[in-house]
Amino acid sequence: MSKQIAIDGSKTVSTVRSIRLQKTTATLSLAACISAALFSSYTAAEQLRRVQLLEEQVSVLEEQQAETNRVNNVTVNGFFTLSAGMASNDAGYAGYDKTLDYVPETKVGLQAAFEVTESTFLIAQLVARAEQHWRPEMEWAFLSHTFDNDLTVRAGRLRVPLYMYSDYLEVNFAQPWLRPPEDVYAVVPVSSYEGIDFVYTIPFDEAEWQFQAYTGVGSDPDEETGFGTDVEYDDVIGLASTFSYNSFSVRASYVMTTLNSGQANVPGMDIPLINFTDADARFIGLGVSYDDGDLLVVAEWTKSEVDGGATSAEGNWPDVDSAYITAAYRFGNITPYMTYAIMETTDDNERDLNPVNKAVFNAVRSTYSAGLRYDINANMALKFDVTYSDDFADTNGGLTGNIGEEDTMVYTTSLNMVF
Repeated sequence: MSKQIAIDGSKTVSTVRSIRLQKTTATLSLAACISAALFSSYTAAEQLRRVQLLEEQVSVLEEQQAETNRVNNVTVNGFFTLSAGMASNDAGYAGYDKTLDYVPETKVGLQAAFEVTESTFLIAQLVARAEQHWRPEMEWAFLSHTFDNDLTVRAGRLRVPLYMYSDYLEVNFAQPWLRPPEDVYAVVPVSSYEGIDFVYTIPFDEAEWQFQAYTGVGSDPDEETGFGTDVEYDDVIGLASTFSYNSFSVRASYVMTTLNSGQANVPGMDIPLINFTDADARFIGLGVSYDDGDLLVVAEWTKSEVDGGATSAEGNWPDVDSAYITAAYRFGNITPYMTYAIMETTDDNERDLNPVNKAVFNAVRSTYSAGLRYDINANMALKFDVTYSDDFADTNGGLTGNIGEEDTMVYTTSLNMVF
């Protein structure tokens, strides 16, 4: 009996233990489910937080890459010329007189090119000159696009391509002389215009032939003309072509325009000169150069003509023929050069009955220059120049401020750099 009870008691204990075990297992299962749910919820939140963090990091990287691309797509260059010179008298060649002067040819410029696409660029050149009280002037500001057929179209403010060195007109470092020959490069005061041009280059095995056609309008501020009035160049139409073969280059240019101006005056006086109204003007330029890396020979000839227009007679602006030839030789980082230049007005007979115009516009001169360029490094050059101009033949020699001087000697040095 007692054994039976003992057996039954053992069953009871076993049953109780089984029930407790089942309850414990159920409790553990419920806890596990709750824990799993909580962990699953935590994991989802953590994953979402990590995804958001990654998105933020990607956004920052994209912004940094975009900024890097913007910086890489912009190229900025500059140039600087510090000149000092003086002359033997006050004739005014290149702006110099008997007083040592740093102003006439000192300038600084910045040029920026922004790559819009692989074929499209936005280019601007800003120049500030000491002679104009460092007032910045936009020389270039144009949009350029090259098509698949290699035709380049540019629109905006462009350089007038009159001369062989027109593209480097402001950058003295890129020129062989201390200054371009005044007898040729100072005849036409306008250097830029607003318009459009088309440039196409035909390549050959050892040569290339470039054609440039352009049209637009231009202007000269009164402080550049020296006659106290602005001159407007309307309906500018021009052609230029350059053929290059190995060390040789040949260039030809032609441009025609219509001039309009306000009332001009004799420089430094209140004596009026007749203004322009729809006066037709033409320019022809021919140039040739040889540059084998050591020897450089370059020559240009130009002819400019201005008709009387609707309100003035012939001879109220000079027709000018001019030319120069330069020879230079590079001895390492030293380059001596010599230049001979001439200029002459060809319509003097049209001013025989007008003594004021005759005194102001009739001109003839010959100019001799000897100079030396010393390249300090790849970005900096020091130049020295001595220029003698004479044979004025009872004219002012084309120097509007000259009164009574028959010749002049100018001594100049300049430091030129690009960066």
